Amino acid sequence: MLALYSAEIEVAADRIISESPSPATQRQALVWKAEAIPVMQTSMLNTDPVAAVLDTWAFIFQMTAYMERPAVKQKFGESYPVVAETLRNMDAEMEQLVRVGAPTANVADLRQRVSAWAEAHPIQASLTGRQSADPDVIRKVEQSDLGMTTSIKTLAEGLGDFTARLDSYNVYLPRQARWQAELLLTDFTHDPQISAGMSNLALLSDSAAKISGNIEQMPGLVDQTRKAFKADVDSERLSAQAFFQEEILRILYALQQERIATMDAVHGERLATTAEIREERRAAMEVLRGQEIAMMKEFDEVSKRAIQDLDTRERVLINYFFLRALGLMLLTLVLCSLLAWVFLRRFVLAPGSR
Repeated sequence: MLALYSAEIEVAADRIISESPSPATQRQALVWKAEAIPVMQTSMLNTDPVAAVLDTWAFIFQMTAYMERPAVKQKFGESYPVVAETLRNMDAEMEQLVRVGAPTANVADLRQRVSAWAEAHPIQASLTGRQSADPDVIRKVEQSDLGMTTSIKTLAEGLGDFTARLDSYNVYLPRQARWQAELLLTDFTHDPQISAGMSNLALLSDSAAKISGNIEQMPGLVDQTRKAFKADVDSERLSAQAFFQEEILRILYALQQERIATMDAVHGERLATTAEIREERRAAMEVLRGQEIAMMKEFDEVSKRAIQDLDTRERVLINYFFLRALGLMLLTLVLCSLLAWVFLRRFVLAPGSR
């Protein structure tokens, strides 16, 4: 969304600058993109996704109201419809983002709340001086309109977001420096004192032309005039170079500080993630250890029950075999006694009886 919004503002401003013949309109379009894109970066690169969405939407409402002021609208002239169409597209895209990111949100009520807050906190002098959304207001809107289960809140800033942040700065910081330089040159050329100096320079040229016939008689005066004019030009050039160098150093320092803060944030996120993974692994190992102990206990109990059942079955089987063997012995003893009695009766007792 940051890349989309920045591109829309830049394209609209460049269209106005290329199509409008009015220097005032061209300057106002240059001021618009030079001020709006940095504010958009600040609001949309918030680490809290909900705060970024609400603050950016509030800035769109504030910017729309600011552009509709008669003084600002008059500076845009016939190119104002381009500005209005761009802001309408940005508003529609932000509303679509909220509908997709938080399907259960009351978008109409949320739009009314953000619009009311923007009307209560209008932009006074310039876009860079706008007031950001109050954290308390963001929290109330989040609890009442977005709900506790909004999917926007599930977004998190990771390495991809840090890369996008650095890419945005790398792309637009040089452009912002160039736009500021163009504004400086525009204001420099339209400054009344500079115009008066240019008129004096023209008068000086006319005077020099008039006395060109006597130039050989006044070499000292011409040389002094040339040196003074060269000194003024060198002074203006050095002043402009010093200003540009100061702006470049300031931008590079801000970029370095942002990179350091980003690396610190990445390092903190990495440490926090490592600690969470370590805790989760420890908890998982404890759970697995408990399950292993429970399984070993259950296996021991099953083994004991199986041994007891086997011992009981062995005892019953041994008793059964013993009783069978005892019965067989008794039966054998009876049969042997019977055979002995028959034998005695037939072979021993039979002759005596005769």
